[in-house]
Amino acid sequence: MRLSEAYDILSLPQTANLEDCKQRYKLLAKQYHPDLNKDPSASDRMKEINEAYQCIQNGKGNEREASQPHNPWGGFHRQQTIQLEHIQVNLTIDFKESVLGCKKEIKYARTSKCAACDGHGQVKLDNGCLECKGRGQITKQHHGMIMVSTCPKCHGKSNLANCSTCQGEGTTHADTSVQVSVPAGILDGNTLRLQNMGNYAGSIMGIMEQHTDVLCTITVIPEVGLSIEGKSVITTLPISLLDAIKGCHRQVKTIFGEREIIIPPASRNKEEVIVPRCGVSGTGDQRVILDVQYPANIDKLVNSLIEET
Repeated sequence: MRLSEAYDILSLPQTANLEDCKQRYKLLAKQYHPDLNKDPSASDRMKEINEAYQCIQNGKGNEREASQPHNPWGGFHRQQTIQLEHIQVNLTIDFKESVLGCKKEIKYARTSKCAACDGHGQVKLDNGCLECKGRGQITKQHHGMIMVSTCPKCHGKSNLANCSTCQGEGTTHADTSVQVSVPAGILDGNTLRLQNMGNYAGSIMGIMEQHTDVLCTITVIPEVGLSIEGKSVITTLPISLLDAIKGCHRQVKTIFGEREIIIPPASRNKEEVIVPRCGVSGTGDQRVILDVQYPANIDKLVNSLIEET
């Protein structure tokens, strides 16, 4: 990210000092932090604000890095520019699992903060100072309080080297496995958002780690003759006009296997027979929609009915 972009994101002029940037960052953090702002876009906005603040705080962006050589004796504030990309994964379930809901394990690769360098991409080396034992800081206790100050002898100079674990990237790649709770009644093509389960995306004030999301797209293997509508499973049952008039018993397919239903006499086309507790989550119903098949020769059917009476 360029410094000019970072200042624009924080709505500040490029002449603003670090204290102004800090105050503006705190104000925006209160406005957009996902714990305080439930708008779906707040998480992405917060990550963008965090990246911009870190860019300004570190005092360098892409345009400066291209023109200035790295100073190995600079302060230990290097922060990598991290791509804020959500992770896309696919999960396939069968129709019964989509009706009742289920728990599934998904696996994906993501970037994590490098533990060896705490995400900085560099590690401190001994700077040779005997006063602070090479750390660049002096720690003292005073009235029960721990005071940390810059070493007066070496002035806090830090000898830095690229982290050997992450090769200076600040992040590492790892395979991840998580359990996903698929809600009952989910449809083919629906997407579940797993918040903060994706790639490492920096931290707020160096404390609160931020992560992108995982977008899990669901593919449902269809079950012939069955579909979901709201809380119900829907099926269509073709019957003859004679069976509709006289009434009959029929077997219908459900997510729990074959069930027998009773079609009452004088049933009409598009009327429904309910199979209880065979719908979404096992508490909804299955609706069997009657598809009355009218014969081509209606006179023959009428004569048959007359003979039976």
